[in-house]
This record gives sequence, C-alpha cells and structure tokens, in this order.
Amino acid sequence: MSSKPTGLNYGLQNLLDEGFEVEVRQQHMLVHSVPYVASDKVIRRGTLVCTFIESAGSVLPPDNHQVWWSGQYPCFADGTAIENIRNEDTRQELFSGCTIQHRFSNKPFGLSNFSDHFSKMVHYVTILQNQAKFSDPTAEARTGKVVATEEGTSIFRYADTASARAEIVMTSSRLGLGRVGIIGLGGTGSYVLDQVAKTPVNEIHLFDGDEFLQHNAFRSPGAAKLDELALRMPKSDYFQRMYDAMHRGIVSHPHFITEANLAELAGFDFVFVCVDNGKARALLSRHLRSLGTPFVDVGMNIQLVQETLKLIGTCRVTMSTRTQSDHLEQYVPMDEAEEDVLYRQNIQVADMNAMNAQLAVMKWKQHFGFYADDFFPHNMTFSVNTMSLARDVLATPSAI
Repeated sequence: MSSKPTGLNYGLQNLLDEGFEVEVRQQHMLVHSVPYVASDKVIRRGTLVCTFIESAGSVLPPDNHQVWWSGQYPCFADGTAIENIRNEDTRQELFSGCTIQHRFSNKPFGLSNFSDHFSKMVHYVTILQNQAKFSDPTAEARTGKVVATEEGTSIFRYADTASARAEIVMTSSRLGLGRVGIIGLGGTGSYVLDQVAKTPVNEIHLFDGDEFLQHNAFRSPGAAKLDELALRMPKSDYFQRMYDAMHRGIVSHPHFITEANLAELAGFDFVFVCVDNGKARALLSRHLRSLGTPFVDVGMNIQLVQETLKLIGTCRVTMSTRTQSDHLEQYVPMDEAEEDVLYRQNIQVADMNAMNAQLAVMKWKQHFGFYADDFFPHNMTFSVNTMSLARDVLATPSAI
C-alpha cells in the first residue's frame, strides 16, 4: 500500500481484511476489479475511486457520498443503465495513471453521509456487483489480490491533501518541474519560496549571501524565534531549514551569484530574480537569456510622503521567456537608477513584499499551465495607493 493502514483509517483495513483489491494513491482510494454489467450485457470489471484524505497521520472520514468510476457505464442485468446513481459523465484524468469516465452519487435512504470508506465503497460495490451476479453468481469484487505500489516517492514530507480535496491533482502536477531557482531571499524572495514550497517542484535552489537578521523577520513569512536570530544564519540556510519540514529537495547556496559562479545557474526550468541591485540584475538577465531560461524579475518602489506620513508605491513583476525578452531593458532597472536606490532604502513592508511575490508566483504558474492566461502579460505593476494592477507587454501564446 502507498498509504499504510495504521491508526484511524476509516475503513481501509476492513476492506483489506475482506479481500477487496484496494489501492491508495495520491490521496485517493481505488477499489479495483468490481464486476458490473455493460450495455451489451457482458460482465466486465471496473474501478471505484474516492478521495482518501490524510491529516497529521490519520485519515479523515469521507467528506461526501460520491465516487468516480473507471469503466463503461454500469447497467442492470437486462442492459439498461442504472440511472439512480448517475451524477455526471466526463472523462478526466484525476491524477497520473487514473482516468475516470463517470461520477456516481447515491446513498442509503435517510443517511446524510457515510461514516467510513468501508461502508461507502461496499455500498457502491453492492449496487454494481448484484446485477452481475444475476448472470454469474461467482462475480465477486473480493478478489483477495494485494496491490503493491511504491512508497515515499513524493517530494512532500506529508501528502498534498489540498490538491486532492480540490480535485486539482493533475493541474498541480504541471508544476512538478525539475529545478527552480530563487535568487535573493529578502522580503520578496522569501515569500516566493513560501509559495513554491507548496508545489511539487523537485528541487528548489536558494541563492543569497546575506545573514538572516532581526529586521528580516519583520518582512518574511513565519515568526522567527529570538534564539534563531542570535545565530545570524545565512538566509538560504535559515529558509532551507524552515521549509525542509514540508518539502524535500530544497538546496541552500549561501552566497551571491557573481561572474565567477554563473555556471551554477545552468539546468534550471525557471528562476525567480529577487535582487535589489541593478548591476546584479543586468548580469543575471544577460546570463539567463543566453541560456534560454524563463525567469521573472521583481522590484518595489515605496516612498514616504512627508506631508501625510503615508506610504505610496508600486511593485513590479517582469517576465522573460525564450522568445519574449526584448522588453526587459525598458522595465527592469539594470543600473544604479533612482528607483533601484529607492528600493534599497529599507522602505519595505511585508504585505507589499508578499504581493510582489504572489504576482510573480502567479505569473510562473500561468507559464506552466496551472492558471489560465488570457492576455499573456510580460510586465505587471501593482500600485498600492490606487489599488490597481497595470499589465502590458502582451505576448501571444507562441511567445510563451
């Protein structure tokens, strides 16, 4: 089994004990070899599927009374469809290796929901199997076959139950890239990591030569402990240790990227450039463009209005792809220009850092097909004082 039937398993062990052909993968329970009657009155076998959500080592009870079905639509013994279980008929790949054709919705009269997965799956097995038994009394879902599956292959240290509950496992899998880099772990870069760590990227590489100090704690995700601040750890080490609790494959590089070590950026599927130095931006931009590596550059410009003592400002996200990068010089500060100096005057606020990071991560997710992208903007600017988002450099799908 890919999920061990220990502790409170809400019926998994019962199904195994009774000889059902059960498999648990990607936060879903699959009961295989369920006999049913097809429209041609031939007895065939299919698979019932439902969510099987874990939380802190235990399994949650069923959150609804519906199941998916992999197989032809089931019929009564005379070949007419069993309409009282029909919910929808849509072919869909729930997750890799599991394609369903139908969804059923049925429950015993007077029952609001099933108390465990055993009663839920047996309910549907009985409906389908009983019709098969009219023609073949030996038709039985209890095959006694044990399904062997791999364990411990996930990049996460505990299962992504959020994607399973939302039924977006296949969509989330599009972010299962080989290597993503985050250059700069200041306020914005650390929030980028916070989001990327919740996706199935295989390796997340962190580059930053600075130490994690007390002021960083007030513009980064989480809550640093005082004794952690006293350690003056490299930022990349600090955040690697924090997010390693959730995501394997986070690699710390406690140094800056310079001309001398640009080779370290080879082989990345995507890079987030979150630096506050124009010359560094220019160096990184040239190199990543030469490699054909898609990347997003972020920047902020926050100013204090002395008359009102209120802050105004913007955060910018600029995308570069293999076929659309000639706009970078127009939007990305690549020298010691005024707006670059303003960024480094320490007027940073956590919510604007987070906004900058969220826009960058959303753009990354659009690029790899997680989110729809109707306009393909390659530059976006959010203004806090007008609460508006401007987008330009609209590319065509062929430029992505």
